[in-house]
Amino acid sequence: MRPACIAPTFLVLCIANLAHPLVDSSLASENERYSVETQDQALRHEASTTLEQAVEDAQRLLADTVENLVTVFIALNRDEFDRLTRGALPDWGVGCAIPSSNAIVILSPRSVEYDQPFAEIVRHEWAHIALRHAVGRGYLPRFIDEGFAMRFAGQWSTSYALTLAKADLMGTIMPLESIDRVNFFNTSQAQIAYAQSHEAVSYLISAYGEESFRILISRLRDGVGLDEAMMSSIGATMRGFEIEYGRHVNDHFSWLMVLEDMSIVWIILALLIVVGYLIVRRRGKSTVERWQEEEKLESTDFDYEEGDPWD
Repeated sequence: MRPACIAPTFLVLCIANLAHPLVDSSLASENERYSVETQDQALRHEASTTLEQAVEDAQRLLADTVENLVTVFIALNRDEFDRLTRGALPDWGVGCAIPSSNAIVILSPRSVEYDQPFAEIVRHEWAHIALRHAVGRGYLPRFIDEGFAMRFAGQWSTSYALTLAKADLMGTIMPLESIDRVNFFNTSQAQIAYAQSHEAVSYLISAYGEESFRILISRLRDGVGLDEAMMSSIGATMRGFEIEYGRHVNDHFSWLMVLEDMSIVWIILALLIVVGYLIVRRRGKSTVERWQEEEKLESTDFDYEEGDPWD
């Protein structure tokens, strides 16, 4: 289990054009579908092995083949990463798919510690390339894009589930279509957006099947609107699906899950201790005040004996 207090590393779909190549082509590992360019031989081998399986998996799920050669650049540090992506990503991004340039840029895990394995990031970014190719020039909602990529990469974890449970409890679940602006979100907002995206796509596929998802993608490729594409694939508008998905979140991500987070438990215990202390202190103060009042009533200025005091 990854600690929930650690901000997750997010992956981003970038729409900028690619800057200058990172390394000479002689340092590249290439096949008919992809080319991996990096000076790190171990990462080149891992990326190539991961991509080999990712290409097959994406073709099966989407019934579509990426036709152009995709270049995968592995930036040695943040400066090179920002140069290749032209600074278009938020500071929490470590991966970027650029479908318009048939390119992927990934920050080397040697330069910064990831919360996700390098192979997951590679699969995530390839999913963006493959899905955009399947949709063509059609509108691709960001929650579908990111949700599919996360599911494809196997990036769901207890920390994401806890994030979704907290958001549901606190009322911070966001409309799925608003996730189009995720690149402008802060880290906590992005965490919720990615958790929602994954769960929405996973629910759609588990409830309606992979074929329904392929129909949705095909209709978007045809250039129809999201509502019409959803009706064709699952028989509901986007609003209808969002209501159904919201019920699913309520049913499967309850407040009990939040209590599994030890940081929350300690906060609750600390609050109980403080409240208990204040209650005890207040009761003690009331008792002292009562005793003082009783003493006033029992005390006298004179002691009278029985009989006439003037005798």
